[in-house]
Amino acid sequence: MNTMKKFCAMVLLLTVIILTFTACKSNETEQQAEAKEAAAEQSTEEQTAEGITGEINEEEIIQEDYVLKTGTIDAVVYDSEAIANNLIEERTEQNLYVYLPPTYYESDKKYPVVYFLHGFNDSAAAYIRNVQTELDEAFSQNPSRELIIVAVDGANARGGSFYVNSPVAGNWEDYTCKEVVSYVDTNYRTIANVRSRGIYGFSMGGFGALNLAFLHPDIYGAVYAISPGVLAPGKIGDALDTWNGDRGFLKAYSMAFAYNTTPPYESIPLRDGSQTDNALLERWESGFGNWREKLDAYLALDTPLTAIGLNYGTSDGYRWIPEGIKYLSGLLEEEGVEHILYTFEGGHVIPKNELSDHLLPFFREALVWE
Repeated sequence: MNTMKKFCAMVLLLTVIILTFTACKSNETEQQAEAKEAAAEQSTEEQTAEGITGEINEEEIIQEDYVLKTGTIDAVVYDSEAIANNLIEERTEQNLYVYLPPTYYESDKKYPVVYFLHGFNDSAAAYIRNVQTELDEAFSQNPSRELIIVAVDGANARGGSFYVNSPVAGNWEDYTCKEVVSYVDTNYRTIANVRSRGIYGFSMGGFGALNLAFLHPDIYGAVYAISPGVLAPGKIGDALDTWNGDRGFLKAYSMAFAYNTTPPYESIPLRDGSQTDNALLERWESGFGNWREKLDAYLALDTPLTAIGLNYGTSDGYRWIPEGIKYLSGLLEEEGVEHILYTFEGGHVIPKNELSDHLLPFFREALVWE
């Protein structure tokens, strides 16, 4: 009898152990399944957030381990017929600096082109040499998205042309948009199409880039301006306050926008409140200003730019520049014109790493490759 009781107790104990083990295994299996399901959901969410569709675009892969290759800078002297038409005996031979990416001489492919316009009293040569290392690194990491960069020298005998047509200083708009673009497309392997051509600039060159892109959206497909000369209505007095004492700049600006066709060619406002002087102030404001009219003229062309980018320093000493860019941004918003507005902590400078942080991503998104 005792033996039978012991046997039954052992069977009961064994049954409890088996049931407990089975329950634990079942619970463990359910937890594993839930973990796998959660991991799958997380993976799906990450893919959606990153825009992954299941297909890998090899052109967008940036190589983590890469061999640094060096691009080439061609220094070109171009004799301009457009600039020859001037009243101040401006030299017609102008410099171009063409940065060719590392694979240019290793392949037969064609490249998009982006044109850079420098600031007043700045140097196209200095700019392209300063950014060469940054360009080499960027294109060595991602050779599928290489660009040709052309730095246009917009300096003249007065320090700056503002890249506009003027009977006094010469037809710099025609030089930049027609002669330079034609020369580059003829002598280099470019994708000679507006959708593969962009323009950007700083300060005077930022104004030039915006002005030329609005005037010629059939030539430039995208534009990016860093701290551009942009005046909001009624702000010419503020600008003149910041230019006070810079006689060279005042003369150059006048010869570009508010000139006399007889000597002396410059006409600088006295700000004496006279009717004549007030009319002259309006001419001065029309240079960096009148963006309502400039925008209307651009929209009337019905040839929209692919992308518009604006950037300025929050501590720019030319306080009218941030005000002007905000005003222009507001006009673009009113008209439903998409654009990107960046700011950076700094003054009237090209911010560090601007190429890597903004410019190259901007143009890689905006332009078309073969």
